[in-house]
Amino acid sequence: MKIPRFKINIPKISIPSMPKFRLPAFKLPKFKWWTRFLNKTKTAFNFILPYAIGLGNGILYTLTFLTVITGTLLLTITVINPTNLWWSISPIETPYFVIGYSYVIGHLEFLQVWYWESVGIGVGLILFGYIIHIRSLKALYEGIKASPRAILYSPITFYNELKTFRDWLFGKIEYLNGESEKWRKFFTIMKSPYSLLRSLGLNPQMAIAVLGIGSTTAVGVGVAEVMEVRSFSNQSPGIYMAPSEYPNEELEKTMAWRKDNPGDSTLRVVLSTVDVEKIDISGINLGTSYASNGQASALPSGATSVLNISGNNTRIEVGKLIFSRNSCKSLDLFDINANKVTIKDNQADGLSIYQSFTSTQPNIRHSSGNFSADLLETTGGTYDMLVIMPEDSMTSTKARVNELNLTNIVSSGAGSSYACVLNKLDIGELEITFGRIGGDNSLVTKAFSVSSTVRAASWAVDDNIEVLMGEVDRQPD
Repeated sequence: MKIPRFKINIPKISIPSMPKFRLPAFKLPKFKWWTRFLNKTKTAFNFILPYAIGLGNGILYTLTFLTVITGTLLLTITVINPTNLWWSISPIETPYFVIGYSYVIGHLEFLQVWYWESVGIGVGLILFGYIIHIRSLKALYEGIKASPRAILYSPITFYNELKTFRDWLFGKIEYLNGESEKWRKFFTIMKSPYSLLRSLGLNPQMAIAVLGIGSTTAVGVGVAEVMEVRSFSNQSPGIYMAPSEYPNEELEKTMAWRKDNPGDSTLRVVLSTVDVEKIDISGINLGTSYASNGQASALPSGATSVLNISGNNTRIEVGKLIFSRNSCKSLDLFDINANKVTIKDNQADGLSIYQSFTSTQPNIRHSSGNFSADLLETTGGTYDMLVIMPEDSMTSTKARVNELNLTNIVSSGAGSSYACVLNKLDIGELEITFGRIGGDNSLVTKAFSVSSTVRAASWAVDDNIEVLMGEVDRQPD
């Protein structure tokens, strides 16, 4: 059975459209000053931006340079530990400061104590200097990945660069050869008048004189320069280990003398277990008794006496000690054992001589044969101070000197630090004669003092007088 189909028509319903309303035109006000400001700002920004980028890159590269250099220096100094190199070049003197030996050595020792930490910091600074330039991890990865290929082709790359350098070098050589030929022709032309005059029979001097470029008289000046080696006899300041005539480098390095204080001119004699036959020092100036270029000398920093003959940690055994014709601001003797003491014909602005007869010291002289130091002698010279004492390591063994002569020594200086001191000595015979002791014009302060710790079996104290006196004249002034 066929089902019939039905068609239903739905009527269309039209909705009336809404009426359209046109809004009135409205324009925002334009501020010309604002527009000009934006344009100028944009122009300035476009002008400044490249310079700012360049400045930033400059700061970045400067930071890289500083960090890499600092790291490299730290790593190199830590690994090498250049103590000997620093000893050879120190001190570094400038018009404003002095870098002494001990100051830098302290830092080098610090780096060695913290060795691996210093190595790590050095490597870290080098890596940091390059890491700050990484802008893309991908580019870094590509660079690392391309490294094997670059290494593989490096011989060819190196050859090409070498060839380029070769061509550049030969180009410069050819250019210089051309210039040399031009200059040769120039001088050939310039010397033509000279050649003409020589062909006329004039000698070279007359020809030069006629041309007005020289004179007929030649003056020869010879200059000879004598380089003296530092030595005791050459009046050289330094630290001398008896019996050597030359300064002891190891002692100077240990005490950092002349390295920490390059202006010091101390004469220091260090005695050892080797006996010394004779030490003779005469005709020298100490303390402020002399001036150089108008500037008075002075004691080294921390010094307590201008002349110090001391047993240090032990004692010095002297056969005969002669202290004659010396000028001191003050002369102090203490802790001395002697057999015979002679104090005669001295002038001082104040005398205090205590005579103790409790000594059992024999009147000794030393015999050391072939293995003693023969003679340490110097005459003349200017020094900040004079020191004679055993080395610090000697505590139980005495240093021995057969004869010690100190004559015609002039010292001066304000204050007790400029005293002449003799102490911790065992002496066979001590002579102090013709001295000029004092400089403060006062008899109250005893310039010449022999304490109760100075003991002798025999005393001869004659013709010593007290007299007011001022400082000795400084020479030259």
